[in-house]
Amino acid sequence: MVSLASQDTGKIMFPATMHYLQAYNDLYKTEEGRQEIRWVLSIPPFEEQTVVEFYLEYVWVVINAGMKEQVARKIYNKFLESQDPTVIGHLGKRKAIISIRDHATDIWDTLLKCGDKLSCLEMLPWIGPVTKYHLARNLGLDVVKPDRHLVRLAAHFGYESPDTLCRTIQEDLNDGTKLGEIDLVLWRYTNLHGPPSISDQSGT
Repeated sequence: MVSLASQDTGKIMFPATMHYLQAYNDLYKTEEGRQEIRWVLSIPPFEEQTVVEFYLEYVWVVINAGMKEQVARKIYNKFLESQDPTVIGHLGKRKAIISIRDHATDIWDTLLKCGDKLSCLEMLPWIGPVTKYHLARNLGLDVVKPDRHLVRLAAHFGYESPDTLCRTIQEDLNDGTKLGEIDLVLWRYTNLHGPPSISDQSGT
């Protein structure tokens, strides 16, 4: 692995870590970026979530599935204002959200008792092998969502998966930064600016 020295600290860091720090600094320059970083840092642990928080995060993740985040946000905001699932145009997603709403308390109780949270989350309607990580992170589990942006970013820096990428950055930073924060920062930065250029140095 090739390492580089941070201009700010002089510490030797991997290229992926340098990219993360650039992404973090750029995001933190904007109020929206600061709010998003503060949000991910403020997420309570899974066991401290409420059934209402579970339901709203479920709705958010389901609306997001297969859709651009900016478009999903508009639909979700309409749902929050009206609390009416009919504002969700996709019939399958709407039915799933209504089903979870009608049984939310029992489902949440089951999830709290479940040992393998990721497997149990994947059993929910419209939650799959990728979106289970999105929902898990938003409910306080420290995981990485392997979405297309992070899959491409991991490959760019020479890592086999987004999880390996984020864990390498976490270990390189060695300052208590959570995986969920690294995941969010890298995802948002790539969502806004695209992947690094091909000229950027890889991690291998």
